[in-house]
Amino acid sequence: MPEAYNAGLARTAAPVCLLAHQDVYLPAGFLDRMIAVLCDLTVAHPDWMVAGPYGVTPQGRHVGRVWDVAMGRELGQSGAPAAAVDSLDELLLILRRPDGYRFDENLREFHMYGTDLVQTAWAMKRSAWAVELPVVHNNRPLRSLRGSYARAYYYMREKWRAKLPIHTVCCVIAPVPWSLWRTQWRRFKAKIPKDHLLADAPRIARAAGYE
Repeated sequence: MPEAYNAGLARTAAPVCLLAHQDVYLPAGFLDRMIAVLCDLTVAHPDWMVAGPYGVTPQGRHVGRVWDVAMGRELGQSGAPAAAVDSLDELLLILRRPDGYRFDENLREFHMYGTDLVQTAWAMKRSAWAVELPVVHNNRPLRSLRGSYARAYYYMREKWRAKLPIHTVCCVIAPVPWSLWRTQWRRFKAKIPKDHLLADAPRIARAAGYE
């Protein structure tokens, strides 16, 4: 995924780029709301480099607002102020990129690059924020944190060892991966449907008051 995003960034000179997964529904009026939210963020925190609708603070608190189809409910709440984060869910990332910025292509997985982006922002003396920009994540449940997720976890653990622990939406990156093992065990025990049908995202957005 970092390689794909770098290819996209190479095709535009836009200073602010919205990077969204294919299963994210942007409610009607989203772009106007995004511009207003980012203007407010720029006034309050002119050093911001990345923002997104859902993330986790350094204290482990989940912040933002998104409707998660796999969980069948809204995560977060309305009216919460922008919050500085340790990581952002990759479902949607807004990058206010420095000249020449590129995602780390050594992270060769579909996971953790949002966390890597946030940590890179802080390391560059910039900032990262979860902001109220509600969207519908028309996702399927992640059945396992083994394989590609675990490889991304261990890569991030080595790369950001001096910053650990780092809280993510699934677990905590730490020197000893207890959190990863506990989450893997819970996923193993959970009854996750094999064929999880996607929802009617516009209907959900209207019912949730997003549009």
